Order: sequence, then C-alpha cells, then structure tokens
Amino acid sequence: MTIYLDVIWFLNLCIDLLLLYITALALKRNVTHWRMILAGMVASSIVLLLFTPIAWLFYQPWMKFLFSMGIVFIAFGFRRFAFFLQNLCMFYFVTFMTGGGLFALHYFWQTEVEILEGVVISKTSGYGSTFSWLFVLIGFPLVWYFSKSQLQQVEVKQVHYDQLAEVVITINEETVEVKGLIDSGNQLHDPITRAPVMILESTALQHLLSEEQIKALTSVDSISTDLEHPFAERMRIIPYRVVGHDQQFLIALKPDYVKIKHHEQEHQIKKVLVGINASNLANDGEYQCIVHPKLLITNTGKKLA
Repeated sequence: MTIYLDVIWFLNLCIDLLLLYITALALKRNVTHWRMILAGMVASSIVLLLFTPIAWLFYQPWMKFLFSMGIVFIAFGFRRFAFFLQNLCMFYFVTFMTGGGLFALHYFWQTEVEILEGVVISKTSGYGSTFSWLFVLIGFPLVWYFSKSQLQQVEVKQVHYDQLAEVVITINEETVEVKGLIDSGNQLHDPITRAPVMILESTALQHLLSEEQIKALTSVDSISTDLEHPFAERMRIIPYRVVGHDQQFLIALKPDYVKIKHHEQEHQIKKVLVGINASNLANDGEYQCIVHPKLLITNTGKKLA
C-alpha cells in the first residue's frame, strides 16, 4: 500500500492543533496562535521522525513523556509548576479521550480485516483514517464556535456559582428552600425600618399558597382591607425605582427568619423582608431569589461543621 506521508503529516498537524485548542478551551487559557501552530508542528513532526534512524527513540515511554512536555511548554509557556502541570494533565486527558473515541469509531465501522500471524489487521487508505478527517473537519468549526460564543457564558456561570448560596426562609413555621444569588447591586431597603429586602420568585411559594393567593402577592392593586390572606399581617409595601420607569411598588413579606449558607458559613437573619417577584429571576432556573449583600455583612456567620 502506498502511504502519502505529506498527507498523513498534515492530518496529524490538524489533529494536534485541535487537541491543543481544546485543552486551552477547557482551561480557559489565553493563547498565542503562533505558539499553538509551532507546538502543533513540533507534535506532528513525530510522523516524519518515525521514518528516520532515530525512530526507536520515540517508542520509549520516557521520550514520549518528554516530547509531550515540550509540546505543552511551547503552546502555553511556563509561569509556575502548578500551571504547567495542569496544562500537561489536561492535554493528556483530552488526547486520551479523543484518541479513544476515534479508535472506537474506526474499528466499529471497519468491515475489511485481515489476520496476519494471529494479529487482526484492518485495511485503510494511505491518506489516514476517515474518522480522523471527519474529526478535523467538524472539530475546527466547533472549537471556533465555543471559543467565540460560549466561553463567556461559561465564565459568567462560574462567577454566578461563586455567588450562589443556599437560602431557607421560614414563615409561619413553614420553610421555603431555594438557591439565592448574592447581588451587590441590590440595595433595596424598607424605607421605614431600613430592613434589607431580598427578592423571591413567586413560584417558590406554590407549596404554601394557592394560585390566587400567590397572585395577590404580585400586584399591589389586588390588596384591599378585607383581603383574607394567610400572610396578610406580614405584608409590607416597598417603593422602588427602576431606570427609565416611574416609582413602582413591591409587596414584601416579613418572615420569622432567614438562613443563608454561603462559603461554609451560616447566617441567620430576622431583620429582613422578602419581596415577591412574579417572573422568573433566572431563565435556566439556576437560582430563585436575589440575596441582599448586607445580609452577609451585618450578621456574623456561624462556621458549619
């Protein structure tokens, strides 16, 4: 069989570049494209070196390890040992996962095989595996798409994750457990008592109130003196302003207390109001309330065991 070495080398160059870019994407590294291309060329040069008198050297495990260290060093540099080790481990992880997947697909669809001295040999072309080419053709657009469009969303979610807390609201000995987002921009207070106001989705009260009772908490117009509501004595009306709108009003409830668990600390607050919001606060349901930052500052947290 004729082997087109230049085509095989180019295929390996593309695959090595993809592996390096996927590694950078997984670790959210800022990359220098010329360094990535240089690292890919060095990595793919092993295809040519296997046809030289020193080919035996690159079959040694220690040489393979040093070679991969050189590739990672060229691509990402060396800031500190932990940084380099993380890059190297992720590069190996991506390589093994990708290589294993391509190997499995190749032999899953392979129909023509030969047995040579007890070893199963599959037939392929001298241009490289079909699935390897498909990986290159599909992989590059995907890497470009995720690096350009999705990476910012991943970073935002990580910021949100660090700002999420477990919130338990107790009203009339009934509890509401939700995820809360600690929002430094929330500075809403009760103008009379100066109690901080946190915002809660109305859907979080479904196990406590009927639909009519929940609806009554989301519209100031629905409140009247003869309203028989289980939380009537706990209702407060909070005025607030939104940019571009006139002054509006929010119905808030006075809970028995609120517990907030954040960064292995538990805060129990009594001086707080819970504003009821009719719409969902997060489209993906990641959190159901917005926590006032003052609740974590003015109340000393208790270390959780």
